[in-house]
Amino acid sequence: MKLRDGHFPVFPPACFSLPNPHRGIMQSFAPTSLLLLLVALFWQRPILADEVDFYLKSVKPLFQSRCYACHGALKQESNLRLDTVASMSTGGENGRAILPGDATHSLLLQRVTAHDESMRMPPEGEPLSPTQIESIKKWLNDGAKHPTDEQAERDPKEHWAFRAPIRAALPTMGPSHGTLNPIDAFLAEQHAIQGLVPQSPAEPMVWLRRVSLNLVGLPPTQAQLDAFVANHSEDSRNQVIDELLNSSQYGERWGRHWMDIWRYSDWWGLGEEVRNSQKHMWHWRDWIIESLNQDAGYDTMLQDMLAVDELHPDDMSRLRASGFLARQYFKFNRTSWLDETVEHTAKAMLGLTFNCCKCHDHKYDPIAQEDYYRFRALFEPYQIRTEMVPGVVDFQKDGIPRAFDCNLDLPTYVHIRGDDRNPNTSQVMKPAVPELLRWEPFQIEPVSLPREAYEPALRGYVAETYISDIQAKVHSAKQAITQSKSQLTASNSPAESSSGPEKTETRVPVEQASLELVIAEKSLRRWELELEAVPLRFAADRAKASGDSPDETKRLTELAALGDRNAALGKADEELSRAELALAKSKPETKETMEKKLGTARTAFENAQKQIADPGLVYVSMRAAEKSAESNLETEESRKKPFPRTSTGRRSALALWLTDRRNPLTARVAINHIWTRHFGSPIVPTVFDFGRKGTAPSNQKLLDWLAVELMENQWSMKHIHRIIVTSDAYRRSSSNAGASANLAIDPENRFYWRMNSTRMESQMVRDSLISLAGELDLQIGGPSIPAADEKSRRRSLYFVHSHNEHNKMLSAFDDANVLDCYRRGESIVPQQALALENSKLAMEMVDRIVIRLQAMNPMASDREFGRLAFVAILADEPSEAELSWIEIMMTKIRELAADAKSVQATDQARKGLVRGLVNHNDFITIR
Repeated sequence: MKLRDGHFPVFPPACFSLPNPHRGIMQSFAPTSLLLLLVALFWQRPILADEVDFYLKSVKPLFQSRCYACHGALKQESNLRLDTVASMSTGGENGRAILPGDATHSLLLQRVTAHDESMRMPPEGEPLSPTQIESIKKWLNDGAKHPTDEQAERDPKEHWAFRAPIRAALPTMGPSHGTLNPIDAFLAEQHAIQGLVPQSPAEPMVWLRRVSLNLVGLPPTQAQLDAFVANHSEDSRNQVIDELLNSSQYGERWGRHWMDIWRYSDWWGLGEEVRNSQKHMWHWRDWIIESLNQDAGYDTMLQDMLAVDELHPDDMSRLRASGFLARQYFKFNRTSWLDETVEHTAKAMLGLTFNCCKCHDHKYDPIAQEDYYRFRALFEPYQIRTEMVPGVVDFQKDGIPRAFDCNLDLPTYVHIRGDDRNPNTSQVMKPAVPELLRWEPFQIEPVSLPREAYEPALRGYVAETYISDIQAKVHSAKQAITQSKSQLTASNSPAESSSGPEKTETRVPVEQASLELVIAEKSLRRWELELEAVPLRFAADRAKASGDSPDETKRLTELAALGDRNAALGKADEELSRAELALAKSKPETKETMEKKLGTARTAFENAQKQIADPGLVYVSMRAAEKSAESNLETEESRKKPFPRTSTGRRSALALWLTDRRNPLTARVAINHIWTRHFGSPIVPTVFDFGRKGTAPSNQKLLDWLAVELMENQWSMKHIHRIIVTSDAYRRSSSNAGASANLAIDPENRFYWRMNSTRMESQMVRDSLISLAGELDLQIGGPSIPAADEKSRRRSLYFVHSHNEHNKMLSAFDDANVLDCYRRGESIVPQQALALENSKLAMEMVDRIVIRLQAMNPMASDREFGRLAFVAILADEPSEAELSWIEIMMTKIRELAADAKSVQATDQARKGLVRGLVNHNDFITIR
């Protein structure tokens, strides 16, 4: 017999005996058996480290990414697990999956190389590549070597993010722990373990600029810089932090952050047709800003965005929060609409990728496809309507877009393979959250709505708004009568002769002027009748809603119907006169068309006259809300149906579950976003995926401590900001100077031994330029500004922000993607330099900055002006070499001018310096 390594073993011819403990005698083995035993025990080739390494690096990750979803701890199709070599060798219903040393006959290799798609594994996605198959084949033929202590996958439910955060005791490693900020205590522990030495604190001006940009999105003023440099004690730092957090600009800065995460977008479509989002979404934006400035709890904000119409249906101010759901609107496909709602609610608030299980069970997390549709069922009944705001009757001009449960009994079905054209109608999915995250039965209670919620016209301001609007029309009609009378008088008076080249004034013919006066008078009568009808309609509406006696309700209904008929007659009479005027003004080629229109108007007038005699009990109720079309096929009649008197309670149940202290994800996700925007890098790098495919936190104890701290302090985000910005970690320099040892250990700064430098976001770049120029308009809130408005000096978050419309300056600096922006990308492209060098805005702001700096010291030398510019724009003292360079540069610029000593030459030189500084890396960087 020849062994695999080519050597022939030599054995004694006699039998070899081994003791048998069960029989007490020597057990004999034949030479063949002896040969096999000795080969196994003594001549087996040792497992080489590189073979195990090959499995761990090339084979196991492949199984993990393509096989574990169906054959791991999460699920065991055919009773087979592939997460250990032992389980592969044991096999499943179809036998052993692998035969070490024999790739050809291993079932695993046969299935991944099968030509029949019904047999080939994995069943979804692309087949394994030839390189991947060759790796498996090599590993099998080499004996399927693996670590002797290989462990199976842990129970997915034991994943760190699926267990509630616990406040860990502060570590005792590191210096002076009795006085350490909790953040510093946790980081000091890691520094001690890793052998890292933290960098020294940043310069006072650098810290002040950093904290100002982080908390309010604007650079500090020169006065603030001077005051802080003169006194940067702890008390002074705390005072600065308090002032920034109490500033109204705080809500704008952090509002833009959360608008990224919650996918804020103004509407977009085709022409005036709204296809995505809703008009007047700025109400939601303003609610975000106001809520942050008031330090509303993060939990309260989430609850309002998901279910304010059920939790606070009478509070018009809070109803603006419903913009989160209104923004998801998509006119042409309800499934696409709800897919986005499910996906981005889960990603933004839970840090989970529910969208992965729309077509099949989640491949990494214990979330079934049925869980996806149960979660969708929570949103299934909701639709969008626009609520009237005081003073505006035209919903196209203004209104609050909000969600409401419309189709209460609409069923939810699983879409087979995610195809909404192929629903499984055999089972209606019950609304619920995933079983993985249920700590008790998920209870849903229907919500009885107050009267004003389902009959919004009963709100007090609605009648006043309609009456004021009609009174304005009455006033306009009276002005039109006065103007028409003047025209008629002029038409009847003899024309004055004129000599010379001047032309005689064109007059309106007498017949036409007479008709216009008639129309103006009839228009006045129409609006006077409408003014009389409005209170009658409201009185009838209130009587029906309040359950007045039948006789009284009937009486008021009859009056409202009669008022309606009178107003309709007034309108028909006006339209008839307008048709007569159009005919009188018509040309021969349009006369026939105008005659037909006149006939139609006359018929409408005659019908309106007949209805006066028998007005009936039908009248037009006053509208105070307009339902958005559920789809492009919905009829106007459907849109005008009464609003339901109850809501399902599904979304309020979801909101309360989401913000329950026992939910393991909500607070962690919020903390991770807040931390990212202060430190430039997240604790959990996969900011929207805390699941098993996501990256583990760099410091889970710190993350969990802050999450518990958030929840135990009324979910106050300002409280968390204060803890962060008062830490030594936040105060550190971002420089790498003298840190070669740290760089060797932790080049990516995962353990925060220094501060990260981050690039300004697009809004901050523009706002900082305008602020330094002293021209920033600090007005809070209001309708969005056109994206192309170059004259506006408002803060940048007020520009129209949609999939179709983008401000060019903001786009150049990586503006937020309205479709998905949980963490902004960063790019360095030539367009950015061009925008800061040559754009109209940059050039104008540079001029203003120079004027402001010169006003601080009108007699400043080039050297003194250079220092002022460095400090104001970069928040840094220039070095001696930089000051010398400034003097040389400005002298050379003057030399190019026709009159080197002129004021214009000096201005040009100083503008060149300032333009260079706003293009400096330190300007667009938060250091």
